[in-house]
Formats: sequence, C-alpha cells, structure tokens
Amino acid sequence: MESLETIETPSLLIDTERMDRNIKAMADVARNHGVNLRPHAKTHKIPAIAQKQIEAGAVGITVAKIAEAEVMAAHGIRSIFVAYPLVTVSKIERAIRLSEQIELIVGVDSLAGAQQLERIASRHGHCLQVRLEIDTGLRRTGVMYEQAAALAAEITGMPHLRLSGIYTFRGSLLAGKPTLDVAAAGKEEGTLMAQLAERLRTQGIAITDVSVGSTPTAAYAAAVEGLRAHPGACGCDACPLNRGTWHD
Repeated sequence: MESLETIETPSLLIDTERMDRNIKAMADVARNHGVNLRPHAKTHKIPAIAQKQIEAGAVGITVAKIAEAEVMAAHGIRSIFVAYPLVTVSKIERAIRLSEQIELIVGVDSLAGAQQLERIASRHGHCLQVRLEIDTGLRRTGVMYEQAAALAAEITGMPHLRLSGIYTFRGSLLAGKPTLDVAAAGKEEGTLMAQLAERLRTQGIAITDVSVGSTPTAAYAAAVEGLRAHPGACGCDACPLNRGTWHD
C-alpha cells in the first residue's frame, strides 16, 4: 500500500468511515422528521457514493447538469432531480430521452424557460416533470417569491409540463441578511416554502414536493410542520443541496 508521501498528485482520497457517518447522519435527520432526502451529488459526483446515500434512505439524488444525470443513470440511479434550468434545445432533448428511462425532474425558473421546455417536449410528444425554483432571498437564481404563484399558474397550463413541486437554495439567510443562526434561518426558509406551497394548492396547483435546506440549515428546515410527510401524502424533499458528505 502506498503512503501519503508516495501517492502521485492529483489523487482523490476518501475517509470512508467519516463519509459513512455523514451519510447516515443526514439520512437520520430526514427519517426523524418524516421527510424525504434527495442529497446533491455535486460534492462527490460518484455514482457509487450516490448509491450509498440511497441505500441509507435517500429517495434519489440531485445534480446540477444533465451530463451528471446521464452518468448517474448509466450506473443505476433511477430518480434524479436536475436542480438547474435547462434552456438549450440539445440539453432539453437529452433530458427528454433520459426521462423515458428513469424518473427525471428538471428545474425551471422563468416563463421563457418554461415555454422553451414546453415547445420541445411538445415536439417530441413527451411530458416533462418540473419543479419551480423560488428565490427566497439569496438573489442568485429562481423566480421572485412574490411572482411565483403567477408563474406556477402559467406552467400548470402547459400540457407537456407537469409541475410537481417547488424548490429553493437560500443558504444561511435570516430576514434577508447573512446569519450564523442557522436554526432560525432554516425555520424561516422552511416556513416560507411551506406557506407558498399551501398557497399554490389553494389555487388548484397540485404541489407535492417542496425542496428546501442546505447542509447547515437542513435539520431545522425539515422540522417545519408544513414540510412533513403525512400518511397518504407525498413527502417533501429535505436538503436537496446537502453538501455535507465530506464534513464531520
């Protein structure tokens, strides 16, 4: 066996005991709060590790690109969420092909993006499952919180798109400002998304999945009552952006 001094760089070294502890810890958080877990694979991008997360209890994984989804699917991962809007024809067509083989969910965050998805899905006679990304304060991506209901209604009227959920990445924000109080930040994030989901449901929009959380806020967002799974109901995804695979 090589020593650290003799291993050529660059090399990937994984502390598997620590990794396994972290995978179990996040799975336990989701299980204890009655929500589903769909961790983001961007930390490792390795199908074998994604499979470990699923074996520990995750319902699937999250990726950032359709290329990552294709690699994961080729290695047996059967439920994948691409948490980034696809807008180019080639990538949307690849998503359509992949969604014929596995459960694939794609992100959307604008009317123009939704219309592009609808046009191409219609051309292929296919229905794509989508989630609407919500900007809950980070001002990075997503439709503004106040405009989400109107956009969701537009998407619901598109026959080749099935809007199944909403998602956000907020990070550690509280009342619009960075904070170290991750408990309060997670609770606020979860509450904002649970309230929005309920508002959409009262408008007749069948929202079943609400994706929230990052590594620091996951446990606190998952504890929000409106995000918990109930018998006969679809559970919500807690912490789709779990980046804690390597951190103890």
